[in-house]
Amino acid sequence: MEILEKNAEKAWKKALKYVLEDGTEFIDRRKRLCKEVLNIKITLQNSDEIDKPLEMLNSFEKWVYPPLEELKNSILGKKDIPGYYYNYGARAFNYNGLNQIDDYIIPHLKKEPSSKRAILVFYGPEKDTLPLRKETPGMVMMNFNIREGKLQTTIIIRSNDLFYGWPANIIQTHFLADYISKELNVPLGEMTTISISAHIFEDQFEDIRKILRM
Repeated sequence: MEILEKNAEKAWKKALKYVLEDGTEFIDRRKRLCKEVLNIKITLQNSDEIDKPLEMLNSFEKWVYPPLEELKNSILGKKDIPGYYYNYGARAFNYNGLNQIDDYIIPHLKKEPSSKRAILVFYGPEKDTLPLRKETPGMVMMNFNIREGKLQTTIIIRSNDLFYGWPANIIQTHFLADYISKELNVPLGEMTTISISAHIFEDQFEDIRKILRM
């Protein structure tokens, strides 16, 4: 399934509708009924109103969603955040002492703008494959390419709660891509998420129907 849209709201709604209507039911490890579609690709042509899905979720007033500044810190902050099993920012900017962004991706793309090697990895086998590890990163890697004079960003998400998780994932992607594009002095291009397991949960179904009517 491939979705191409100009803004996050339209893309999110289209993905939710598809999984709700055509997803395959299964029971996850926490005994929750889910609907799932494998390998959904969502491409946003621009980042206009990138936070609109979050605004829509917050309008329900039944969840405590992290403010934008906290989401930004979770992807751009260089230190682990107390209370979190993992922090994307720490893994991006200080992965076992390696700053993948400032010391590799940015200088590499400055030197070789046509490179296909600007890969950022969040998933760490030395940590995340341990038998007793409770939580591991949903976003596992990002790739950055300069094509047609713009920074094109792709993110791989191994497990993606489309209703509650994707709105935050796409904002985090935007924050990091925007940081890199400014350092490169290259405008932002398309952002693409590839969700290996794109799923929704039974207790979300009615709220998803409300979102689709909004």
